[in-house]
Amino acid sequence: MSSIADGSVSIQTSSESVPSTPSWFGEVALIAAYLRQQGVLTKISERVRFARRRGVCYEVIDFLAVLFGYAGSSERTLEAFYERLQPFASPFMA
Repeated sequence: MSSIADGSVSIQTSSESVPSTPSWFGEVALIAAYLRQQGVLTKISERVRFARRRGVCYEVIDFLAVLFGYAGSSERTLEAFYERLQPFASPFMA
């Protein structure tokens, strides 16, 4: 009888607490990638304008990412959404 297990697999554990990626994180990334591929994000960016304060450099896609994320997250409040997103804010907004 032969084994299909790979001898190079190593499993490590730690008692350190690490937050898990929200379940909706991947879905929002896929939606954004699809809309970018279809040219929808470019069209939205060309047509949607909003007032900005000096020194603030948010783009329309930043607001869309937050709205898509919040809609897909099923969090009860925007505050709860931001708290859940906080450990992953940089990769989310990338």
